[in-house]
Amino acid sequence: MTLVIAGYNFEENPWRKIDNPKENKGVRSEGLFAVADSIITSFSSNGHSPLLSGFKKIKEIPVKLWQPYFIGENFKSYNSVFLDFECFVAFAGSTLTAQHVIDLISNHLATLRVDFQSGDFQTDGKYVVKKRCDPNNLIRNGHSSVYGNDMFIPEKHYHGILTAEYIAEVVEHSINKALSSAQKYKLDENSLREMYTEFILCVNCPSTGSDLLVKYKMNWRVNTDGMCEVFVESERIKEGEVAVIGMSARFNEMAQKTAKDTIKKGLSLKNEMTSFVKNAIDEVNGEGSFQIAMPVVVKSLECRKVTKTVITNET
Repeated sequence: MTLVIAGYNFEENPWRKIDNPKENKGVRSEGLFAVADSIITSFSSNGHSPLLSGFKKIKEIPVKLWQPYFIGENFKSYNSVFLDFECFVAFAGSTLTAQHVIDLISNHLATLRVDFQSGDFQTDGKYVVKKRCDPNNLIRNGHSSVYGNDMFIPEKHYHGILTAEYIAEVVEHSINKALSSAQKYKLDENSLREMYTEFILCVNCPSTGSDLLVKYKMNWRVNTDGMCEVFVESERIKEGEVAVIGMSARFNEMAQKTAKDTIKKGLSLKNEMTSFVKNAIDEVNGEGSFQIAMPVVVKSLECRKVTKTVITNET
């Protein structure tokens, strides 16, 4: 099992009044964070047994937007990067499913491309972002189309076309693409349970500078062929709330209450959620279970850069 909690940064309010907590309020600052335990377990008749410690459950993902290269007025290739930054994805569930999914997310987000979508007699053309697996107008038209010298000017045309919302859509597409590989097999309830995995995306928008926190949960349905079809449903997490995956049935309600109280008291949400995860580990370990365990990993995303802190029993 796993416990991951992610949220928006609320820093400690330096003007908070200890004697009048009703006047306190958390200070929203740029960035997001995620806190996770770092143990991998196996389940047997004896319960959960630890397999690996220090496992990375929060993965940094590079995002790269490639810009087109022209020779004269003809498109040639994509050989330079216009935007290059980081986001991160956390997971809870099957490590095999997660590895496949995160590989696809990484491949998709590292190969985004600027394309041009022509308009018609009513609208002008526009510059758009495409996934590598999308139909690409520049590549499709090749040398048959020419583009004016006033087109594809990076500082004029590319700023603002890549958004956090589009990145979230690419992540959802990548997860569904990975899960679709399971459709060729006959899945039963046990198979679905074994591959079940949840994800969290944390990203700073390169267009607006705003933060986006999205939770993805797996679901399934029976398609027209009578086969189980696995897919994900996304949920945008609001500021003031936290995303909880893994042992959410046990800890989500208390984590939401703790987050709300922390912001009201004007305290650091990241620090309090870190303490929450540590206390949850102590509680579970005190029951003789190792479903979650130390060390705790905290990753922060500010200005589209990821930083990491590891907290051990000695910390």
